[in-house]
Formats: sequence, C-alpha cells, structure tokens
Amino acid sequence: MKTIVPWYFACLKILCTLILLLLFRGVAFPQASAMIKFGNSYVNLTKKTVGGTVEPGDTLEIRTNFYVNGSYNATGVMNTVRYFDNLPTNTDSINYPLCLITNEGLIFRQYTLTPGDDAGYLVKTLAAPGDYQIRINIGGAPYPAPTASLSADPMTLSDKSGSSNLKGNVSKPLFSSGTIMTTAFRVRVTGNYGDTVTLGAGKIAYTTPGGLDTLLNATQYKILIAKPIAICSNTIGTNFAAETGGTFDHAVGLNRSYGPTYSIPGYTYLPNSSTTVTINDGYYAIVNNTSPTSSTYVDARRAPNCSVSPTPPTTDPTSCNNREFTGFWFIGGDHSGTTTAAGNPPPSSTTDGGYMLLVNADLATSEAYRQTINGLCPNTYYQFSAWIKNVCPNCGIDSNSKATYLPGVLPNLTFVIDDVDRYSSGQVDTVGWQKRGFVFLTGPTQTSITISLRNNAPGGGGNDWALDDIALASCPPDLLLTPNRPDTLCQGADDTVRFKIASYVNNYTQWMLQKSTDGGVTWVSPGLDTLGRAASGTVVPVYNAASNQYIDTITRYYRIGATDAKIIYRIVVATTTDNLSNPNCSFVTSTPKVVLGVNCLVVLADYLVSFKGQVKEGLGVLQWITTNETSDILYNVERSDDGSNFAVVGTLKGTAGQGMGAGYRFTDPVPVSAQTYYRLNIISGNQHTYSNQVLLSNSSINFDIRNLANPFIDHVSMDITAPEAGTALISILDMYGRFIKQERQTVSQGLNSGVTLYGLGGLSNGTYILQVRYQDRSISKKLLKLVK
Repeated sequence: MKTIVPWYFACLKILCTLILLLLFRGVAFPQASAMIKFGNSYVNLTKKTVGGTVEPGDTLEIRTNFYVNGSYNATGVMNTVRYFDNLPTNTDSINYPLCLITNEGLIFRQYTLTPGDDAGYLVKTLAAPGDYQIRINIGGAPYPAPTASLSADPMTLSDKSGSSNLKGNVSKPLFSSGTIMTTAFRVRVTGNYGDTVTLGAGKIAYTTPGGLDTLLNATQYKILIAKPIAICSNTIGTNFAAETGGTFDHAVGLNRSYGPTYSIPGYTYLPNSSTTVTINDGYYAIVNNTSPTSSTYVDARRAPNCSVSPTPPTTDPTSCNNREFTGFWFIGGDHSGTTTAAGNPPPSSTTDGGYMLLVNADLATSEAYRQTINGLCPNTYYQFSAWIKNVCPNCGIDSNSKATYLPGVLPNLTFVIDDVDRYSSGQVDTVGWQKRGFVFLTGPTQTSITISLRNNAPGGGGNDWALDDIALASCPPDLLLTPNRPDTLCQGADDTVRFKIASYVNNYTQWMLQKSTDGGVTWVSPGLDTLGRAASGTVVPVYNAASNQYIDTITRYYRIGATDAKIIYRIVVATTTDNLSNPNCSFVTSTPKVVLGVNCLVVLADYLVSFKGQVKEGLGVLQWITTNETSDILYNVERSDDGSNFAVVGTLKGTAGQGMGAGYRFTDPVPVSAQTYYRLNIISGNQHTYSNQVLLSNSSINFDIRNLANPFIDHVSMDITAPEAGTALISILDMYGRFIKQERQTVSQGLNSGVTLYGLGGLSNGTYILQVRYQDRSISKKLLKLVK
C-alpha cells in the first residue's frame, strides 16, 4: 500500500469535485431554465488542438458568450444589445475581423476593424479615460452599422446608436428554446516570459423594458506567459485516497452501487442511469459502460442512421437503442489499468468493470471551482493530470439548432493557480482517452495555493465527456548509487561514496549524506571526507538531452575505521535546506551504499588453484581445483543475478587430506539466466575468504568494462567481461593521446574481477583516457586522477 502524505487528502476532495463541475451539455435535449446566462473566456488558437501554456507570439481569441431564453421577460427580447471591450495587456490586435461566432467557434457574422462601415470596429487610441477600444452592435438582422448621428465619443457605454434588439429563440444562432451568442476578436501576445496578460473589462450592455441599462461584466482573467513544462513520467503519490485512488472503483453492473464522495452544487447525480433515465443537462453518473444497455457491441448504429426496415428489436446489438440518447454517445469502458487512447472494452452487465465519471453539463463559460490547499512543500513542482474522453462524435448542431451529426463543441479547459491562468488543455477531440495535465511550482516559502478550473468553451451541441484516473503528484528525483554494488574494504582504506541525482526538474539542488552503523536504525552525518569536503551542500544540475533529465553527481571519500564494521551511506535530496529535514518534502535513495570494513592482516591460506565454469544444457557447471586444504574446509557455492547480492545454492565438504588438494564439480539445478554470477565462499574454522567471480550466460557474453574505480589515486581497477579467453591490452593516455602506461592482461571467458593497473601514483592531478583493447574491439573511458 502506498503512503500518501497529508496534503494529498486535501487535494483529493478538491480535484474530484473540480472535474465534476467542468462539463457542459449534449445535443437536442432540454436546456436549463435560467433566462439569461453569461460568461467569458479565451482560446489559445496557436495551441488549439494540443494545449499548453501561453507564450510570446501566440494568438488568443477573446470571447464573451451569453444565452437568452425565448421566455425571458415574457417576450424573450433584449433591447439595444451592444458589446464593449479593450485589448488585453501585453498583447496587440491583429488584422482579423471582429466576429460573432457559434458555440463551436465557427464564424456566424464578421465585421471590419474600421469604424463606420458596419456594426463593429476597433480603435487603438482612446478618446478619453474609461472609453473602450472595441465595440460590436448586437441584435437582429441586419445588424445596422453606426450612423452619422453617433456622438463624438461612440465608445462609451451610454451610446446606443447603431444597436438593435435580440430575441431569444428567434435571433440566430439558435439553441434549444433560446439564442446563444458569442463575440470574438483576436490578439497576438507581445509580452515576455514571466509577464502577465490581463483581459480587458469586457461588457454586454442591454436595456430593460423600463429603459435602464443592464451590464453583463466579463471577468478580467490573468494569464501567465510561461515556457511549457511537460508532465513528468516518474511521479509519486499518483493515487487519490478518495474515489478508490481516482479510478472510481470497479464492480459488476452498469451503475456503481454507491454515490459520489462529494455532491456537486447545481447538478443531479443519477444512481440508476438506463435507457429510461438519461443523463440530461446538469446530470452526472458513475458507470462502467457508456452504453445505457451495457452493450459490448461498439459498432452499433449511430444517428442519423437509426431507421432501418424492418425495425430491429431493442435487444438487437446493432440497434441505436444501445447508445445514449438513442444513437449518439460512444460505447466503451473506463480507462483504469491502461495507458492508451483505447482504454478498456465495454463490460457486459455480468462482467466486472471499472467505473468512470460521465457528465452532461451547462452552458455558460465560468469558473468551476475554487479552494485553498494547505500543507504543500515550498519550491516544489506538482503535477495534476486526468484522462478525459469526448464521448459524442455526432452531437453538433448548426445555427438553426439542427443536428449536424458532427462532434460539435469540443471541451477546452483552463487550469488556474492563485488567480493566474497557467495551462490550457486545448480542444479534446473524439479520438479516445487523452491525458491532460500541467505542472506548477510553489514559491520559495509557499505552503498553500488556491486552485481553480474554468471552461473556455460554451456548451450546447457537444461537450459530453467521461473522466477517469485523476492524479495529483510530485516529480521526484532519481537517486542512483554508482556503481550499484556493496564494497568490502580493509580497515584504514578509503571508500568512494558516489550518488547520481537525476531529476525531471531542475530545482533539487540541496543534498546531504548520512551514515548508519546500526543497520539503518539511526542516521548521522559522516562529517568531512578525507579531502576535507562537507557531507552536505548545493548543486547546480546540468541538463542532459539524451536522458531529458537534470543531472549531478555527488562524490565523497570516507576512511574505514580500525575495527570490523558495517557502514550504510544514503543521500537525502530536497529543493530547499528546510525541506531536507521534512520527510514529506525530501527524498532518500532507495539503494544505499553498504560498506564492510574487515581486518585484512589476517592471512588466509591460498586454497584455490583455479575456479571456472560453463553452461551445459542450460545449467551452470562449476569446476575448481584446490591445494593446501584443511580438514574442516567447506565450499559454499553462491549465485547472483547482479554481481552484488549472492545466495548460497550448494555446499561441498573438502575431500583432500590436510595440506593436500583436490578437484571439485558442482551443477546448479536452477537454469542460468541472461547473466549469472558464481563465487565460492571458502570456510575454514572461524575464517573465510571469497574466490574470484565466474560469469555465465545463456547467451553470448559481450566484451565490456564494469565497476571502474573512477576517480583514482595510485591505481586503476576494473572488471572485464570477455566472450572467450584471450589477452587484453590496457593503456593509460593523456588528453593529447600520448601513452603513459601500457600492460597486457590475460583474461578468461566470462567475468574477470579486479583487473588492476598499478604504479600511477606519480601522475599529476587531471583527466586521462583509459583504453582497453581485446581482439578487434576497443573501449575508451575518461579517468580523473586525484592527488591524495
């Protein structure tokens, strides 16, 4: 079971609710009863289909939308309707018409930017403070242009010249029992990274029957101009505690047996959606199949191709009755447990299937949710993501509110942190499950944020979608021990403790080493190393394009004490020094460095003449020849798959007499894997010693250099693997290619441990090249010489 730090619990409640509030309504079904609805938004056209941050040069379309019901004020009439706005900050206008658009973003009417020739115009220079740069006169056809009788300052709210009336359910674009209208103009972002775009104070003005002006005021959203930060792959804390880890649970049956964790104001939960209880406007359900009949036939007929002769029975798998609203939504399962757009196949009514959230929601573009989250870590990147599926490929309508049988309005969402827009999802098309998400960074001392989500697209004729696999997570560093193996060293020797910090983000800069001498029960600082360097500090990670990570390496040298000991080293990494001491805001390597300090002055007899092995019929066959045996000698055969962690696979008792030798053979009953290491633990009395390692493989062994000691002081040691016995030529060169030292070493087939080149203590501090040649192959590596 994963441990979830406390701030996740606060986020669970927020984010599950956020998602439920985002969704709009489908096609040809009753709209909510409000007489007038109003909202405003913008769409980043540069990233309309892919989503992302707003960057310099991006084109934004600024929109206000409102809906008037045909029953508004008994007549459905809004009098003298006009729209005013200003250019957002850090933007400039582009040579593109002012428009009235449908809720799908299609141009319905357009006007030039020039004053006096039609019903819309834009001026960059204001006549007086408080005036507006943009005006569109909205009303019934023919949308009259401003006349010569305009006042001297036509950009004031009180000027009604050129405006006319609009009637719900008569003026177009029509929707349900009313009219839905959206204004639009385009700008280009001129600010720099780090600047903020603030929308103008847009307004829809109209006159009530009593002659008084009424204003629908747009929200002046703020948008951060920022470089994109893609969502990371190695997240932790990706599961919610609520709603079964963000997956909405699983069971047999179309509808989940229990309701949602949190109720959604203004929406109605359907506990039993079916062919007779449809998911209409303002309703949501938790289901394991988007088919109201739990059909598993994904290719059932779809509107407008539902009428066939003779009429098939409702139980026919091809019938349109198997789709929501009789012929519209996709038939499919949830997303949990998958990583692709396909998701899971639809389960039958008797099959255990995962649940998902399915929503049909309202019209107006507006903020969906807002709440403050406490208990976050300062200077830390967090990622919010979810999988979304647009479930209706044929819900579109035209300006006459007639079905087009196209996808229609596509969802488009903005994610907001502390009242500043950070990310847009772009349009979510009907191509299956899609992952959407963003990454944000808390401030240097920030421990709380206010998070909100907002719709950019109005509803009506689309925007029906499912949601699954909600996740809130952080992007941790990878802390790697290099090389990844324990050390057994003599008392008084210096050990190399080296960890690589590799992170998806660049702010894990604070680190400290710790050691334990009681098996990891308590941890303390190891203090200064043998070169006088501290056991903590700050790094400046360097970006590595090959791995798409920021990387740095921490290396320290610590001297082994004068008594036998087992020392464990680990590294702790965080984004700030304060976070280092907070277990919820710091990270510890999962593979510590284990060092065994032993007394090397105890001289053990040289028992082995040779130790080798080979693979026969898939099994490891080991042979060794001994000399100078004692009467109590034992040979433990040990096996490892990584060359570090060994386990005993057999024990043979010595058969030679005192001081004599013998030959031995042992067959491991477990088949050899891709690479399998063997060694002997030779035990005599209370003393023991290890043999060299033998590497066997069920495939060809490649020529390679492993466990290279780097940096070095007075000698270079390494392990060499060879596909067959032969001779290796080992050379040390300076950076000009001049040979410093060269030796030939005999190598056996498999692993050759502890190949060492001595006599390098006189070299000056600097960088050298190690070159190892074997047959017609050569390996070169950089070496760093440190003066002790």
